[in-house]
Amino acid sequence: MEGEMEIEMDGLALVFFLSVLVEKVVEIFKDTVYAIPFLPDKFKPLTLELLSLACGLVFAFQTEVNALDLLNVNILNPTVGKVITGLVVGKGANFAHDFFHSFGKGKKSAER
Repeated sequence: MEGEMEIEMDGLALVFFLSVLVEKVVEIFKDTVYAIPFLPDKFKPLTLELLSLACGLVFAFQTEVNALDLLNVNILNPTVGKVITGLVVGKGANFAHDFFHSFGKGKKSAER
């Protein structure tokens, strides 16, 4: 049981690390995106958002991390868990924290 909990915490730490990494990568490219002259101003935030989500998906698939599996949620196709993890990672560290916090809360109340 303790070893399983340690694996879950390592996996969750990896998700948070990847979330912070995505934020930093997007921060690096932010000035570049805003300097593109032919890109309309209204599309620049969307471009950064898409970059962020793409980075999250790439990192989730390359590390093969599945947040639903870490939370002991059974799903038929593990690829779905990796996609969800990538989207959570792509939204950044605050979103990842909120996701796991609210998911953990719902799981504890369901166990009672």
